[in-house]
Amino acid sequence: MPKTSFDILWIILSSGLVFFMQAGFLCLESGLTRTKNSINVAIKNITDFGIATLVFYSIGFGLMFGSTYNGWIGKDMFFPDFSKTSPETSVFFLFQLMFCGTAATIVSGAVAERMKFGAYIIVTTIISSLIYPIFGHWVWGRSLENWDQFTGWLAHLGFMDFAGSTAVHSVGGWVGLSAMILIGNRTGKYGKDGSVRKITGHNLPLAMLGTLILWFGWIGFNGGSTLAFTSEVPKIIANTMFAASGGMASSLIYGWIRLKYAEATLPLNGTLAGLVAITAPCNAVNSLESILIGLVAGILMFEAGVILDKLKLDDAVGAIPVHLISGIWGTLAVGFFGDLSILGTGLDRNTQILVQLLGVISCAILSFGVSYPLLFIIHRFYSLRVSPQNEYQGLNYTEHRATTELIDLFLEMEYQKQTGDLSQDLSIEPFTEVGQIAERYNLVLDKIRTNIKEKETLAVELEHNLSLLQSDLSTARKIQSGIISQQDKLTGDLEITVRYLPLTEVGGDFFDIMELRPGLTRVFLADATGHGVQAALLTMAIKAIYESLKRGIYSVTEILYHLNNEFLHTFKNLNQFFTCIVVDIDTNLNLIRYSSAGHVPQYLIQDREVHSLEKTGRIMGVIPNTKYTSNEMEFTQDSKLILFTDGLFEQWNSNKEEFGEKRVEAIVGNLKGIPIGEGIDQILNKLDEFLSGSPKQDDISVLGISRKTKK
Repeated sequence: MPKTSFDILWIILSSGLVFFMQAGFLCLESGLTRTKNSINVAIKNITDFGIATLVFYSIGFGLMFGSTYNGWIGKDMFFPDFSKTSPETSVFFLFQLMFCGTAATIVSGAVAERMKFGAYIIVTTIISSLIYPIFGHWVWGRSLENWDQFTGWLAHLGFMDFAGSTAVHSVGGWVGLSAMILIGNRTGKYGKDGSVRKITGHNLPLAMLGTLILWFGWIGFNGGSTLAFTSEVPKIIANTMFAASGGMASSLIYGWIRLKYAEATLPLNGTLAGLVAITAPCNAVNSLESILIGLVAGILMFEAGVILDKLKLDDAVGAIPVHLISGIWGTLAVGFFGDLSILGTGLDRNTQILVQLLGVISCAILSFGVSYPLLFIIHRFYSLRVSPQNEYQGLNYTEHRATTELIDLFLEMEYQKQTGDLSQDLSIEPFTEVGQIAERYNLVLDKIRTNIKEKETLAVELEHNLSLLQSDLSTARKIQSGIISQQDKLTGDLEITVRYLPLTEVGGDFFDIMELRPGLTRVFLADATGHGVQAALLTMAIKAIYESLKRGIYSVTEILYHLNNEFLHTFKNLNQFFTCIVVDIDTNLNLIRYSSAGHVPQYLIQDREVHSLEKTGRIMGVIPNTKYTSNEMEFTQDSKLILFTDGLFEQWNSNKEEFGEKRVEAIVGNLKGIPIGEGIDQILNKLDEFLSGSPKQDDISVLGISRKTKK
């Protein structure tokens, strides 16, 4: 029990760190599941802690730390009034509550993507009110008046589990295993021939963030289990770090050898396996032993996952290998490696190992032996699993209505996208928003069909226009001047700065800015090879084709795909090439989606950092049917997007030095706190200073895009 104010502060801080682990579990588990279920998993992680708090306060704390009944169960301290007790008792309850919440949330990952939300609340209630408190009493039960006196029967035998490898993690693992067996596997996980279908999570970087949060939170999980800020704390935290690193390294290397590639989730679960394993012995082992414990945990975690697949037991996020198997290993490691003088049980090595094994078996009997029958009975009257149809649609919508009726509309759109068949209109459901959207979408389809019919006529007209433009430079200049507006503009929620500097009367750069719908603006920027009349004529060809495509329903990748094909088909004799980038800016969703055909990297300034928009495909006009990919990036209120052609940095001064990409990027990095228009002018001024009167050698186009300043 904490004795000093500083001890109390340390336990409060540790409790905060352990609570923050809930955020880690949320990120990890939602990132390792599919998009259609990620919200459901996240909601479960939020809900289980709230349920655990109420249940542990009313029942669990009393069963765990009340006056003992023959070392088996507590019999008082229900609904404790901490306002009338010492702060030591209150902070102790707070810390133990965090452990209860951790045990409950482990189940969420194991049964993800097929358990009902209501069923999960039932499981959380069973763990928090019965299984975790009773086993906790066996191991950690003690008199609050006489703190050094343990009351649980396992503790009397000498069982040691410093921070809960078994008491927390194995408890959650056993309950998760029983729930997994009862509700079955995700549809399609295992084939009839025994093949295993790998179901990849929708957001692995989010899962990796969750792992780092858990790693950070484990400082409080293990370090706070001293219940006082003693000289042991630094060693415990160091051992925790060593074991986590060992688990990460062994799982990655061992898995790499077994699989022949570095599987993405191995460093995540390997790290967690090492953390779980060191939780029990972290106070009683040295640094090398901690690393060894982590190394073994990482290998056991990998092999446990293989065995689960052979047994056709579907663990969505690897909770059983990480928490159950590693928890068992860490508990036994107390007997194998623990310093007997630190353990202070008075047992010899062999007896300590046997007592640790007894604790593992006792946990299995209680956790699995209670949860499986209870859940089996409940399952007979109230199905714990969602229906196959709900599983197919995703638990986000079926359990929480987290999506809208647009799902049917999207499925039809996806069919058209995959097949390319635009001959049929979307079905219209009258008197709904979906019906209104479908009706307008059908109008767009009709326009596209008309455009397709007009394509050959347009091609003839384009060739005629090109021949006229070649004979009249003045006309070309006027046409290009009318096409490319050099004025700054406001489009929707965006402020757009335009700087267009052709090398001669006409240039080889072309850009177009169009609001597709409120909140969605499309920006197109192209750079034809060369400059002058030839490049200007090429931009006219690019414009003509782009104009026929831009109002369609095409995504940024599809725009580039069709633009490339139409250019090659219509102007195959030109033997000309160009780079371009299409950027969709969605101010409703605060993101941009772009696709770049060989275009130079562009810059996004966000959160005082500069991010590059790298190319996602080859240059235009080379190979037909070229596929392009797209990337998405956040575009928040303070974001600034700078789009430009390569003429901005491919400029040489009299000393034969190039202005260069690095110099441009360095200047952009200093534009974080100023308006985008001023920033672009600074870049151009720096270029003029660099050239010192030397003529420019290429066309320059720069577009600066930022959100409107809120008043």
